[in-house]
Amino acid sequence: MFKPPGVKDKQFAVLGLGRTGLATCHALKRGGATVLPWDEAEHSRESARRQNIELVDITRERIWEENRISRLIVSPGIPHLYPEPHPIIRMALNRGIPVDNDIGLFFHFHEHFKQSKPEGEIPKIVAVTGTNGKSTTAALINHVLQSHGYKSALAGNIGIAVLGLENLEELTHIILEVSSYQSEAASRLNPDVAIFLNLDEDHLDRHEGMGGYFAAKRRLFDGDNLELAIIGVDEPEGEFLGNNIVSRGQGTRLAIISNDKSKKIPHYGMIGSNKTLTEFADGKVIGTYSMGNNPGLLGNHNLQNAAAAYFACCHLNVPVEKVIDYFNRFDGLPHRSQVVAKKNGVIYINDSKATNVKSTTRALESHQRIHWIAGGLAKEGGIKTLGKSLNNVKHAYFFGHSAKNFALELRQVPHSVFPNLPEAIGAASTNARAGDTVLLAPAAASFDQYRDFEERGFHFISEVNKIT
Repeated sequence: MFKPPGVKDKQFAVLGLGRTGLATCHALKRGGATVLPWDEAEHSRESARRQNIELVDITRERIWEENRISRLIVSPGIPHLYPEPHPIIRMALNRGIPVDNDIGLFFHFHEHFKQSKPEGEIPKIVAVTGTNGKSTTAALINHVLQSHGYKSALAGNIGIAVLGLENLEELTHIILEVSSYQSEAASRLNPDVAIFLNLDEDHLDRHEGMGGYFAAKRRLFDGDNLELAIIGVDEPEGEFLGNNIVSRGQGTRLAIISNDKSKKIPHYGMIGSNKTLTEFADGKVIGTYSMGNNPGLLGNHNLQNAAAAYFACCHLNVPVEKVIDYFNRFDGLPHRSQVVAKKNGVIYINDSKATNVKSTTRALESHQRIHWIAGGLAKEGGIKTLGKSLNNVKHAYFFGHSAKNFALELRQVPHSVFPNLPEAIGAASTNARAGDTVLLAPAAASFDQYRDFEERGFHFISEVNKIT
């Protein structure tokens, strides 16, 4: 783990002691800072105590009066603006104390390293954002770079917390998955390569609507180090952002990506469709690359992810033919279009990460003859807008908190309602025939019955293994 510069003898309050908060505390202490850590949850405080972190109750006004706190570092899940600021954040704001997060701190430290070390010793930073596909894209880039012999690491919203990175001085590249919560609160964002995949309605309460949500994500492109911007243009926000990059004229190269075969690529970009990546320059096709039947990159949505990874890796000096070869060796990530089992001609796929309508639509579009398992804690707007992707569904099996609402919203789809996931899996398995797909794509959050989407996905895998 690296020793952060410029924090010695300073005081930092840290709110939230999950994965990022604990890593922040340890990093700051290594740098010689005084840390005042707190979490409102007793189980998190107990976890911190087990790691020898001495807690300070920063809910008390006197702590702010008696200490010279230079910065409050906040974990991503804590509201800093909407629906309303957390009371501890309000304390900091009222006193003019800067509020930041681990991503913002990391970029401050990275700038310090750039000023103090030769160019070749500073890791390049690739940052990935978007509503869907961030984790797969980040993992795919990391897979290609490591396969080619680079020393790269995944961090941020995937892998380990960025301030928990070890042997930073040995890394050639850092691939950051950046959520909108992280990008909105970070005081500094300055990657060398930035990727915007797509935008769909999600987390709107934390951003006061789509405008705030998009504004949080586009911040990733405001840094003056930006060499390459990779923009998904299948939504108007992406088109606008790409156009804005061109209009700046500051030397940043732009590559656009799309799943739409009819999309015009006026300058430089790629369309991913029908198992093929098609590369364009100045409106002309300059390369086509077959993606075959790689189970780790099923569906057009994963071709968009691959297109983004392609441009990032080529920019980072991996030869084109090597990039495509490494793509075909990518196993994919758990809970994202994950093939779990095949039995009697039926394929079982775990896409537990499909927690919103857009990601579920993409999952349904990627398969035929689907026995679709969905349910959980529905997000605002429900699932009424799934559209033509429902044509691929033979039968739907709704479970959990929102099962009855899902059934009411999609009356036109043959369906059944179950109290829990195992019963839904059992019914789907019984009804499925050779050539069918049993697909978990919940279109909802997991918090009614599970800790997170991963626990739900692992439960699906366990139940499928029992019957296959």
